[in-house]
Amino acid sequence: MAGTAAVAAKEYGALDFRKAKKQFLEGPVKIEDLGYVPFPVKFLVPDFMIPCDLFVPVLAKGEELPTFVKVLDRGQLFSEERRFALKKQRVDMLYAEAGAAVDLYDYFTEILRAFSKDDVTPTWQKAQVLYNYGEFLAHLLFRDVHDGEVFEKTTQWADAVVGLIQREQAKVSVIYRLFSRNYETVNHSIQVALLAMAFCSYCGWRSEDTARLGVSGFYHDIGKIWVDKRILLDPSPLTREQFAHIRRHPQAAYDHLASMDWMNADQLAAVHEHHESMDGTGYPQGLKGADIHPYARVLHICDCFDALTTHRPYKKAVTPYKALKLMQSEMRLSFDRHLLYKFIQFLGS
Repeated sequence: MAGTAAVAAKEYGALDFRKAKKQFLEGPVKIEDLGYVPFPVKFLVPDFMIPCDLFVPVLAKGEELPTFVKVLDRGQLFSEERRFALKKQRVDMLYAEAGAAVDLYDYFTEILRAFSKDDVTPTWQKAQVLYNYGEFLAHLLFRDVHDGEVFEKTTQWADAVVGLIQREQAKVSVIYRLFSRNYETVNHSIQVALLAMAFCSYCGWRSEDTARLGVSGFYHDIGKIWVDKRILLDPSPLTREQFAHIRRHPQAAYDHLASMDWMNADQLAAVHEHHESMDGTGYPQGLKGADIHPYARVLHICDCFDALTTHRPYKKAVTPYKALKLMQSEMRLSFDRHLLYKFIQFLGS
């Protein structure tokens, strides 16, 4: 929690820090455990109403838990002036009460609905809102993989992404510029989903299949919830046992999602098979060639590309050009060669 709570050492001026209720828990806790969900300032869009009361955790001297102080009121019109005031106070992360999640869903939906009828707002700004919404949903997903409402909202999110790509003919450069270059499972899930949907649209897939694959991309790595985090963050080379442990994540994701009965058979296959290789050396089933679902072949390419081009604890990111060279030379037997060729064309577009 250190580093996320501001230290109340002085007056906060224009931000009007009023009394906020305290919630006490015993033992080490995260702020999210106190009944709040993170909502970064970057998610707020000027000229739209603030969706719910938003708080900053303030840690006073001598106290172990923060007081949540309300800094923005539900129904206020957000503006760049308010953003500047928050920035001046070094506030970049806000928190909403967990029960306000429905208001946050509705907030993004309202903005996207308005943008769909707006020919003035640049495409990249609309794409930014979609990325932010995806990030919000991904954080909720990795907090509770059993939440069916998150799945429902993710399906609507994927439909909105496909709509933006097709309606505004958004080029891959518009979407790729939003990507984080630091690997986190949350951002990776969003980026694989976005890449896959943009690529499938480029290939002329039906919008229904493109959106369904996008949802699979969003969920493809949830099996890592059951992977030891110490292994995922270890900068040293993996042992055989550690690698075997990590290789369980597609099966874990498949088993969970199949039990929840949210996805159709195509989507489940995409999640289950996204680490299968065309030459039969992949996992968890060792499938080969035509036995691998087309959805999974796309995810395999997008997953690998995003992994190569982002920084991880054990490796530095490579440029998109170098990533494609590696995929085309040293890793070519792993991918559907026709799809890889189209993917290279797609990124060049």
